[in-house]
Amino acid sequence: MSYQFSSEGRFSGVHEAAASLQPQRAGRFAPTRGISTLRRVFRVLCRFAPALAAHLAYAQLARPPRPALGERHMVLRKQARVRRLPVGCNKLAVYEWGEGPAILMVHGWGSHATHMGRMIGPLVDAGFRVVAFDAPAHGKSSGGTTDIVQFANAVAVVARHVGPLHCVIGHSFGAAMAMYAARDWGVATGRMVLVSSFSHCNWFLQMFAEHVGLTSGVLDRMRQMLVRLYGGRLNWSRMSVVDMARQAEFPMLFIHDEDDEEIPFEHGLALTAARRDAQFMATRGLGHHRVVRHHEVIQRVVAFAAQASQ
Repeated sequence: MSYQFSSEGRFSGVHEAAASLQPQRAGRFAPTRGISTLRRVFRVLCRFAPALAAHLAYAQLARPPRPALGERHMVLRKQARVRRLPVGCNKLAVYEWGEGPAILMVHGWGSHATHMGRMIGPLVDAGFRVVAFDAPAHGKSSGGTTDIVQFANAVAVVARHVGPLHCVIGHSFGAAMAMYAARDWGVATGRMVLVSSFSHCNWFLQMFAEHVGLTSGVLDRMRQMLVRLYGGRLNWSRMSVVDMARQAEFPMLFIHDEDDEEIPFEHGLALTAARRDAQFMATRGLGHHRVVRHHEVIQRVVAFAAQASQ
């Protein structure tokens, strides 16, 4: 399929691509050592103890990977103004650089505050105050477990601490959580950038279920566990990021790489189809993570952020 781009980054052909969207295995859930054993365990539990399987699956999902921080990320953190912000029983590590209108960065699952660190300097140079944080159970924040509701709540807590938001920039899982926080958790922003977002939160759970070998019935039990846990605060029928984007009233920029092996490009097409007035930037050969470090992507994000402040 060919895509026809306009000067604003919009294109035709998105409706056909969105209509043909099919779930694919996310790179985050690619096979790892020990996964075969885990699948054998869940195969037995799903058949003979589905309730236990659902509880154990949630416990497995709720512990995101916490990779060591590289030297570049540590340097950025040392240059920041750092605060420890209470949220529930935990404390979030919050970092700020620069002065001016506030831009909030929201990282993805198993990532950390400075994953989009290459954007910080250019945004500060453009006159913005950049705020980033480690989500619960991520980076230098406390807690061993987290989930969709706790993550979105953390976005809202940091947003209230920061004050009026000029722009929110979210990557991957964090992009979806930024939209969720904007719609249901009272986060107000002037504009938003979604980089490598998936189109529905159910897709994220489906990828996890396929990764560990859950049956559809046990996956359903896990979803309902979360609904009961949060007293109806979570409604899976309303967790479409496409719908959230369609309902949003602020300007939006979508960025997605055609060679993304974690969240397929079609998710970006589906989001763009929902917001014909949004800007879209397609890249090639950058994948899921390098896209946030590429100089042309950073230039586009800075230009989009600056549009409303001119």
